[in-house]
Amino acid sequence: MQNLHIDQQNVRTTPQWPSVELSHWIQNGSANLTLDTASGLPITRSIHPRRLDTTYITSLRSGWFDYPAQEVADNSIAAWSFKSAGLIAKMLGIDNIVLVGNAPVSTNIWTEWNMLDVPLLCQQIESSHKKHFIGVRNLQTDKHSALIETLKSQRFYAIPARIVYEFDFRKKLDKKHSHLQRDRSVLKRSGLQVNVLTSISMAQASQLRDLYQAIYIDKHSSLNAQYTSQFFADMLSFKVMTALVLQDADGNIVSFAMLYAVDDTLTVPALGYDPKYPINSLYRQLFAAITFHAQENRMLLNYSSGAGDFKRKRGGVARLEYTLLKAPKTWHSVRSSILSLLQRHGQGMRETDLIAWGA
Repeated sequence: MQNLHIDQQNVRTTPQWPSVELSHWIQNGSANLTLDTASGLPITRSIHPRRLDTTYITSLRSGWFDYPAQEVADNSIAAWSFKSAGLIAKMLGIDNIVLVGNAPVSTNIWTEWNMLDVPLLCQQIESSHKKHFIGVRNLQTDKHSALIETLKSQRFYAIPARIVYEFDFRKKLDKKHSHLQRDRSVLKRSGLQVNVLTSISMAQASQLRDLYQAIYIDKHSSLNAQYTSQFFADMLSFKVMTALVLQDADGNIVSFAMLYAVDDTLTVPALGYDPKYPINSLYRQLFAAITFHAQENRMLLNYSSGAGDFKRKRGGVARLEYTLLKAPKTWHSVRSSILSLLQRHGQGMRETDLIAWGA
């Protein structure tokens, strides 16, 4: 792995998001993106008309109902159940929502300092958006219990949302996982060069967008964020992220991962690879390079949701994420009763329950 180059200036930082129109970055956002002037926290507010393929990053209906309906499309009864539940959620107004601390990425990372601003900010937004649900994504009971309890005291409800997988490279690994070791061996033998880029051209940004599109959108779901080339260019130019790339002997980028580091936590908001490239293990090699980067920099890698079996075999630890949600002033009792029911139903839920359902 001697070809890995690390820009130490981009390690253990808390990037500041620039203020731009969300549509410049995500084609299917159906939301406005603003930054709170006091805290710097990003906020997304839904706008209408809503696209049918609105990304789950800005829409709970897309994430909780539309996306699962696609995943179980072969099971007509299950798909119908998710779609029906989504229609009920739509009638209850879930499409009118403000998500606090919601950057245009799948996984928001909370720090001690930015969590302190959330309760007051939620109160301020509630007073000015009385017809909107207010939500806070990506909270875990082991890391964010104080914030969860504070929001509950403000009549938010904790709704189980998804399973994410973490790899803790901040300390020496207790066990070397054979699948991960094999992935790293495959990468070493491939001859591909691993580099971490802090700047790219617009042509390279377009290439990253095409590789991302081939996997996330064309192969998986249009409900993933449909990132533009400008997104990839801006993430590096504004130093919000870096890009880990795998390049062949001619310098062509055949695989990449966007690296978003907040304090000692690393997430991968977007990745992609060339499905037509002769080497058919690019995803495994990319994962090996990402974990090597996290290990070298002693970081906690939050590798988001999906591909659970793949991640568990490589040492990923499942964590249950919650979305804290508060009903708007209108129809408050009805909507709050439903959220309360969902919270009670989810109180006994464990990671193993969602894993058994395929998470």
